[in-house]
Amino acid sequence: MSIVRVSKKHRIVISENVRKSVPIKVGQEVLEIPLGESILVVPLPSEPDTILQRYLGKLRFSRKLRRQAEANMVKEAAKF
Repeated sequence: MSIVRVSKKHRIVISENVRKSVPIKVGQEVLEIPLGESILVVPLPSEPDTILQRYLGKLRFSRKLRRQAEANMVKEAAKF
C-alpha cells in the first residue's frame, strides 16, 4: 500500500510496489469503478479470449444450436 498524489490533469502514478504485485503493462486498459468516496482500478486482460477459453474450455459457439434453443424457448413460453 502506498500514497500517491493526483496531478493537475487528475493523473496518478501507480507505485512500484503495486506494479510488482499486480501484473499490468504500459498501454494496458484498466476499468475504473467509483465506489462512493473511493475508486477501484481493475486491470483488464490484454487477451480476453485466452482467459475466457481457460474458463470455458472447448465450448464452441454454434448459430444452428442457438436458433434451436431460441425456438425451444419460444415454444415453452407459449405454454404459459
